[in-house]
Amino acid sequence: MQLLVVGATGGTGKQAVQQALERGHSVTAFVRDPAKLGIQHPNLTVLTGNVLNPETLLPAVRRQDAVICSLGGRPGQLDHSVSEGTKNLIEAMRLAGVRRLLVVSSLGVGDSYASAPLLSKLFIKTFLSGPMAEKEIQEQAIRESKLDWLIARPTRLLDGKATGNYKVAETMDFSVFNMPRINRADVAAFLLDQLTSDQYLHKAVTITDK
Repeated sequence: MQLLVVGATGGTGKQAVQQALERGHSVTAFVRDPAKLGIQHPNLTVLTGNVLNPETLLPAVRRQDAVICSLGGRPGQLDHSVSEGTKNLIEAMRLAGVRRLLVVSSLGVGDSYASAPLLSKLFIKTFLSGPMAEKEIQEQAIRESKLDWLIARPTRLLDGKATGNYKVAETMDFSVFNMPRINRADVAAFLLDQLTSDQYLHKAVTITDK
């Protein structure tokens, strides 16, 4: 499969690139700084661009079978790369005729906020209000896109090897003071599994460890 990974130098995006190559896919990594990727492979193409510049996105999207979007924001970041970048990506996919879009969002976005643990809600309100607002706009654009989309909302992300020991559901109940977590490698593995599955098509699901 021809796979484009947008946000490929982030933790989850880099895992998606590496694992996709290990599964035999041909991968295009769309990055702002190629030096941050640190992956070399015969089936890897690295394209430099910026999601805020639509003209750099369309060449990356052409001839792809699917797209994984793992754009992330940071507190204080004001360039709107998550919200506007995703809108630009959706338009490029429309123009190129590419339909499958798998997106990394976050627990606490949309209807998942109500089920988030108290500590997670406090962290969101205190430190992540800006990035979460970007994710809200991103998810709305995805839902309105008419693409074949899936939104994955991971709990607190950790670096670690893929375990395969995680659970996925549209709604989850967490204890008040629980701080659920999930390895980025497991999130990437889940997304790659969805390349050929319609089980969660047009759904936003929470993913966390067991």
